[in-house]
Amino acid sequence: MSSSAWKESLIKFVIERDGLLFGQFTLKSKRISPYFFNLAKLINDGEGLQKVSEAFATTIKEQIGIDNFDYIQGPAYKGIPLAGGIAMVFHQKYNTNKRWGYDRKESKEHGVSEEAWLVGAIQDADRIILVDDVITTGLTKLKNIDTLKKHSNKSNLQFRGIIIFLDRQEQDPEGNNPVTYLEEKGVKVYSILKIRDVVEFLKDRIIDSERYKIFQEYFNKYGT
Repeated sequence: MSSSAWKESLIKFVIERDGLLFGQFTLKSKRISPYFFNLAKLINDGEGLQKVSEAFATTIKEQIGIDNFDYIQGPAYKGIPLAGGIAMVFHQKYNTNKRWGYDRKESKEHGVSEEAWLVGAIQDADRIILVDDVITTGLTKLKNIDTLKKHSNKSNLQFRGIIIFLDRQEQDPEGNNPVTYLEEKGVKVYSILKIRDVVEFLKDRIIDSERYKIFQEYFNKYGT
C-alpha cells in the first residue's frame, strides 16, 4: 500500500471512530477551534490500538529507521499505551525487540525508588524517540526530555525525534511555531498526519464548502 493510500485509510478510521469532531471547541489556550482531535477515541480497544500503533511504527521505520533507535518513550498519559503498542508492532511485524517506558506526572513515593519518576529499562547511550498525540507548545515535550535526563541516571542519552499522530500546523498562544521551536532546541519532529492534508482529503466528502471556508479562515489566522 502506498504512503498516501494507508494515510487515507487512517483518516477514514479516525472519522469512523469520532476521533476528529467538527464544530466549535474551546482549546486549553482558550482559542476557539473548528475541530477537536481525541486520540483516546482511536485506541480504546485492541483493534484501534493496533491500527494506530502500526501507523506510528510505519512512520518511524520510514522517517527514522528501525536500526536508529533503542527506546520508545511514552509521555503520560496518552503516550503510555502508544509506546507499548508500538514496541509490540515492531516485535510482531519487524522481528525487532525495542524497549519502551513512560514517565509519571507525580513521583511515586513507595515501591521501587528507581521508578519514582520513570518506568522502563533505559540504558546508557540509548537513542530515544518520544511518541504522542499532538504538540501544542512543545514545552511539555522538552520537560519530558529533561525528566529522562534527570531521573534515568543514565549518560549520553540521544533524542532521535518526536513522532506525533496529528500536526495541528498551528501557532502556540504566543504566535510561535511549536515544531520550529522544538527543532531549534535540537529535537526533530515527525508527524503521521497533518491537519491541512486531512481537511483537503475530507473536502466534499464530509466537509462542505461552508465548513471548508471556516477551516481556511482558522488556518489563515492561526496556521504556521
